Amino acid sequence: MAEDTPSTGTHEPGSETFGSENWIPAFPVVAPDSADLPPHHDHCLGCGPANPHGHHLRPRRDAHGVHAHHRFDARHVGAPAIAHGGAVATVLDDLFGFLLYSVGELAVTRHLAIDYLAPVLLDTPYTLRAHIHARDGRKLHLQATIENDHAHVVTTATALFLIVDIDHFLNPQHTTPAHR
Repeated sequence: MAEDTPSTGTHEPGSETFGSENWIPAFPVVAPDSADLPPHHDHCLGCGPANPHGHHLRPRRDAHGVHAHHRFDARHVGAPAIAHGGAVATVLDDLFGFLLYSVGELAVTRHLAIDYLAPVLLDTPYTLRAHIHARDGRKLHLQATIENDHAHVVTTATALFLIVDIDHFLNPQHTTPAHR
């Protein structure tokens, strides 16, 4: 097997190994009001505990979807004292990924739209919330907000995620474009 070909060997029950990363073949459904949801993988930019450049999100599932608390720091600066829009997009995309714990299936981002209603400031506490708006077959229509500590919404987002099987990740070179 070539070095850059993902391994399909099992590292532990219910996981797949991709290079040095362990991934799950499907998201286990986690009950509402659970403890912190497990990270997607150790080096995930949004939630990976081993990623020194990551956001280290720790979302929790609730009756409406998922929520998390987050502070953007100096690593995420865009304009002075303001988080870079790409850092905000990363956090929202990752938060949407945590909704998969309520679906119990793998999915990928097909479309992500963000409205920046006010600057997202560095070193300021924010509450992020996401929920599934609708499901149409493989399509998951998702919505999210970022609120400051005064409960003012500073960012809204919508996304379309497409449900895929594990082969999408094991053999990405053979995956067709997700246009349905």
